[in-house]
Amino acid sequence: MRSARTWADWLALLAGSAVSVSHIWHGLLGVGMAGLFLLGVLLVFLSCLAVIHPELFVVEAATVVTGLLLIAAPWLLGFSGTASAALTAWIAGAVAVVTGLATLPGSVALYRRIVPPQPTEHLLSG
Repeated sequence: MRSARTWADWLALLAGSAVSVSHIWHGLLGVGMAGLFLLGVLLVFLSCLAVIHPELFVVEAATVVTGLLLIAAPWLLGFSGTASAALTAWIAGAVAVVTGLATLPGSVALYRRIVPPQPTEHLLSG
């Protein structure tokens, strides 16, 4: 199961890298390019963090949110008319959402093994 999480995290890293340099092939400038670049760098950062610390399930959830932002980016940043830029954002966003959702249960399970649930008796008997 660890290798599946690792491959998914590396795939998200590749998608983030592609988004962050995508202005090379679609020629988008301005706010759209800056937004795609920042979302791509964020996805790269989250993917590296997920590879280094697979128990951080919050990183997987943030990857899903970043993927959803990438899917919405063409409309939010106004470049839905540029087909190559929009397709780049949609494909990379879908990859981020799928990989984030696929690795989330494994990360939660790993977190639960490392940090077991704490008893809450002392909070109730106060």
